[in-house]
Amino acid sequence: MEHKTGSAFAPAHISGIFIIDMKQDARLSGSTGCGICLEDGAVTKVRLTEETEETEETTISINGAFTEAATTLSTIKLLTSQPVIVETALSIPVGCGFGASGAGALSAALALNEALYLNLTLNELSRAAHIAEVTNRTGLGDVTGQTFGGIVIRKKAGAPFTAVIDKIPCKNNTISWVSFGKISTRSVLSDDMKKKAINETGKLRLKELLKKPTLENFFWQSSAFTKEIELMSPKVKDAIEAVEAKGGLASQAMLGDAVFAMNDRGALLEFGEVRTSRISNAGVHLL
Repeated sequence: MEHKTGSAFAPAHISGIFIIDMKQDARLSGSTGCGICLEDGAVTKVRLTEETEETEETTISINGAFTEAATTLSTIKLLTSQPVIVETALSIPVGCGFGASGAGALSAALALNEALYLNLTLNELSRAAHIAEVTNRTGLGDVTGQTFGGIVIRKKAGAPFTAVIDKIPCKNNTISWVSFGKISTRSVLSDDMKKKAINETGKLRLKELLKKPTLENFFWQSSAFTKEIELMSPKVKDAIEAVEAKGGLASQAMLGDAVFAMNDRGALLEFGEVRTSRISNAGVHLL
């Protein structure tokens, strides 16, 4: 059977509210909370290495540069022992709260499935990406959000079809954002005081969101969550206040030194390069 190139897209995912829920089994671990998917994200192509090629190991490149991409590599190893060439194009920053590692891993899983005729279901593919992400501590709930698209409420933690989810119906409104830099997810997850503050506040804000599950309330509760857990840099704080002063909605992208907003009315322009993307109601899919 002749192998082909598989190609898939996974959306960016920005967590606005989250509650850490780690268990011994990675399939049952992750986070509850709520996040939003964007039409920007990861496009990944996967093909089998040719016999004529020098390498006999899986290679991964992101935007043309070879990289370790631990979460994507772990995902592939969970699904096949065959070496493959993985090429991911990212239209989102890495390590800034946009779910880049989850998007890369999840899109790679679907592309791999097509390229190698693995004949696996979305459940099996997304589970591998989720396990890889949780094991590598690069994210907790991104893969679940990215599997389904839209504004996903994670009511029970775990891999996409193990988790209990709901969605807030929404149009594909335009979201703007500005990114200042990275926050290490791993460093936050290993700080017990931070985890306690995140979980106490997260439970309260998720409860308030569920009373009125709308896009606007998602922003309000996310903003309150951001201000209460105090992981904000001065720039993030100033940018959120600037948007809110103009009547817009804004919050911090979890976990990143970045702000995402709706109807920012130009308020973000003074803080750096402003990018925009629409909400993606489509989850991961083949191209």
